[in-house]
Amino acid sequence: MNSHKLLIGLSAFLGAGAMLLIPELIDDEYVYHLLVMANIYVLLAVSLNLLIGYTGLFSLGHAAFYGIGAYTSALLATKLGVPFALALPASGVVTAIFGVAVGFPALRLQGIFLAIGTLGFNEIIRLVMINTDSIGGSSGIAGIPKPSLFGYSIASSETYYLFSSLLVIFVLIVLRRLLNGRPGRALIAIRDNEMAAKAMGINVTRYKIAIFGISSFLAGVSGSLFAYYITYVSPDNFTTAESFAIVAMVALGGMGNLFGSVVGAVVLSIIPEMFRFLGEFRSIIYGLTLILIMYLLPQGILGWCPAVIKKLARADTHVRFAESAGEVKSNGADSGK
Repeated sequence: MNSHKLLIGLSAFLGAGAMLLIPELIDDEYVYHLLVMANIYVLLAVSLNLLIGYTGLFSLGHAAFYGIGAYTSALLATKLGVPFALALPASGVVTAIFGVAVGFPALRLQGIFLAIGTLGFNEIIRLVMINTDSIGGSSGIAGIPKPSLFGYSIASSETYYLFSSLLVIFVLIVLRRLLNGRPGRALIAIRDNEMAAKAMGINVTRYKIAIFGISSFLAGVSGSLFAYYITYVSPDNFTTAESFAIVAMVALGGMGNLFGSVVGAVVLSIIPEMFRFLGEFRSIIYGLTLILIMYLLPQGILGWCPAVIKKLARADTHVRFAESAGEVKSNGADSGK
């Protein structure tokens, strides 16, 4: 267990260092664009993993919270002139309120029924965006100003990448501490056996509502990052297909694995670009590749790594035991002579 935690900690440290060193190694606007989008998806995947992986609440409507955050920032920036430093957390708070509101009726639903309910919520939000002229209707909202923070512009892809990377690292550190503590153990207990968790004195309702709020808050922050980066939002950005893509990122990285969500989000952000040269066949190849990866690695990428490490360690133990047995046998034969 200690070696597994050490491996995760070392990987996280090296990953964070690599994220911050990239600007020293790369000078390509398109690459920075991919990295910014990867950071946005990392936050989305991590936030959904809190629901699916850690609490067992299967949601298929995460793009709705993503869209609420994006539209909140777009409206605050274009209608009220609210600065980026205030609009970013405000979008998270507004989205969290929606998340808590959805969480209460969702408590009565389990499994596939919760998935269908959240999927319906996603479609309702998208239809509201399309049919409400005051928020742009089907045309969306354009003209979102480029972001600046305390007088410093972060409008370029490079500076926005650095800012979003620091935000991702901060969120991961906070969530890691939260999940390693009592709240994390309570969530896992709820996921594994809700009745047993209640018997242990865990307030299941409070924890479920809280995790819906935290997950929605992070999704709203992701939406705000997206809105300010692209400077345009429309209902087409927040479809059910987007929700399924976020679920795929969580599944690929590993359910209940915080850093697995990072890997899944980065991989599924970059793979489509690798197949761009295939034109209209790109979606087909992308889908087949995703199915193949998830078939070969059903526990996710980071769920597979510990299993491989354990097998290698077990094989190494067998080899050492065999060598020791051989030496004992050899020494016995020598002493017999």
